[in-house]
Amino acid sequence: MHIVTKITLGIGGVILLGSIIAMIVGGSSFADDIAENPEGIEKWNGTSPTTYSGEFNMMAQYYVFVENGSTVDVTVIDGNETNYFESCEEWRNCDSITLSGYDYVGDIVISNGGTWDIEFSGEGEVIIKEQEINLGGILAMAGGFYGICCSVCVLGLGVIFIFALDDNKPQQIIMMQQPGAFVQPMQQGTIDPHTGQPVMHQVTYPQTGNAQTGMAQPVYNQPTPVQPTQPVQPTQPVQPTQPVQPGGGFSQSVYNSQDEPKL
Repeated sequence: MHIVTKITLGIGGVILLGSIIAMIVGGSSFADDIAENPEGIEKWNGTSPTTYSGEFNMMAQYYVFVENGSTVDVTVIDGNETNYFESCEEWRNCDSITLSGYDYVGDIVISNGGTWDIEFSGEGEVIIKEQEINLGGILAMAGGFYGICCSVCVLGLGVIFIFALDDNKPQQIIMMQQPGAFVQPMQQGTIDPHTGQPVMHQVTYPQTGNAQTGMAQPVYNQPTPVQPTQPVQPTQPVQPTQPVQPGGGFSQSVYNSQDEPKL
């Protein structure tokens, strides 16, 4: 497997594992907060008709409960499309939240945190409960979800690399020597530690082989030292010719067969 493929698959696996852990931790934290206070914490209570002015946080849900048998209308003063009262009848979930002695009538939706005035018309007891949203848990869940999507893409890329990239490793070829085959001898050289002269070792392979494996067994001959070359003896210098003695003496002549006249 190519090194790029291994790295890609490793990164994809790490992202996938981390995203799964983030989703589990974030979801557990968010679910625990809701399980501890399913209807939230009481923020205000009063008797309608009245107007309540208070601080509202955009990262919270506000549930409105009205005394059983009472009819109360709720209005966000100066509200708009993102800051309003949402009746539970629109979603048909008026029975999703219960409170003893009261009926759940809807939510106050605030997208711009700050001070808002809430008007209640009609007659009856009213309670506003606040359910804070665990922002850390939601971000962990969202990050884990997107992380899983990215890890799937990275793993898919790694699978493509498995078929697209070659390993580029040399192929290993095993050659089996049949019995009776002859292999050319191989020369190996070493240095004799006593004489300092090179010694050649000749490795030969006989024609007989191993009956079990079918491979020829090498036979190592005794090393044969290489004889050093004898130095060339220098030639003797040529003797000079004796000069003619003065005073009419006899001089030595050198006979040369080439000086004899031809017949």
